[in-house]
Amino acid sequence: MNGGKPRNRLSIAASYFRHKTVLSGGPVEITLESTAKCNLYCPMCPRHIYTFDNENMDLDLYKKIIQDCKDYVEFIWPYGIGEPMIHPGIFEMIRITRDAGIRTGMSTNATLMDEKRTDLLLESGLDYVILAFDGATKETYEKYRIGATFEKTRENILGFLKKKLERRSPMYVVLQMVMLKENMGEVEAYRKLWTIPGVDEIRFKRDEIQIDGSASPVSHLDGQRRNPCHLLWRGPLYIRYDGLAYPCCYMYDEPPVGDLKKQSVMEVWNSEGMVKLREAHITGNMKAFPICQTCQAARPSLPAFYGSLALNSLTVRKAVPAMEKLSRFYGIGIFEKSRSDSVSGQRGND
Repeated sequence: MNGGKPRNRLSIAASYFRHKTVLSGGPVEITLESTAKCNLYCPMCPRHIYTFDNENMDLDLYKKIIQDCKDYVEFIWPYGIGEPMIHPGIFEMIRITRDAGIRTGMSTNATLMDEKRTDLLLESGLDYVILAFDGATKETYEKYRIGATFEKTRENILGFLKKKLERRSPMYVVLQMVMLKENMGEVEAYRKLWTIPGVDEIRFKRDEIQIDGSASPVSHLDGQRRNPCHLLWRGPLYIRYDGLAYPCCYMYDEPPVGDLKKQSVMEVWNSEGMVKLREAHITGNMKAFPICQTCQAARPSLPAFYGSLALNSLTVRKAVPAMEKLSRFYGIGIFEKSRSDSVSGQRGND
């Protein structure tokens, strides 16, 4: 693929506009599930409704995928259903990705972020990190992060932020609270808790998993889509720890669309499964894909989607929380509206 990554984004925009289902452009982002292991068992996590293998991705497979897609992929998430800090090679994975000219980001529950891992993370060259901390009080946080301790995790984060500032690291740090049934009244307290040096953005993320018992009673997207799902043209394509590929992170219980142990990323990107799914979204006939009909992933407006393809992926990722705030508080049409978008603080799980 010639012309570099900006040309790849232009190709994706043209394919989406023309409703093409076989794409000449590759995904802008890919999620590589470094591990399916986790040290917590949170009630809003898909682990409560699906069974996941407790396995790590092989480093050689990770290297193979990176080398395969480095000419067009702009951003890699080396984490998936698990806690990335568990993988013994996670910092090497980040360095491998950066050495290939690809930006990296990940989300962590920060419970394992001791002094040693903090140093390794800051040295790895990670561009963007989400610190998932789902409550402003000990009671709420520990209700949603089962197995974690409020004081200890906060201490880990404060230590990380101190070292980030000392080293003048450019890593973009997002403190994130998924909006759930029992923390919705803690928005202002959360802002006060984390409006501190080293935090670049505080994000209140809409719960896209919607598990009974923890789901907030608002902001539910219905099955009627205005536009085909942007994830099928832009990514991130989701690669499981064993190389099996899925259209997105919400379809991990569906049949895979390819196998990166045997295929290239572009072969998977234009596989029969991906093409049929794009066709279904274009025609609006998604009877064969009921999971898409109930999907709660954020749905950007057409201007927002095309705008995201005018910018590099790291810039887009940095802008997402600000765009969510504009949409939520000022009614700017950046995302499709949910059934109730009047509550402060929401968006998607990735």
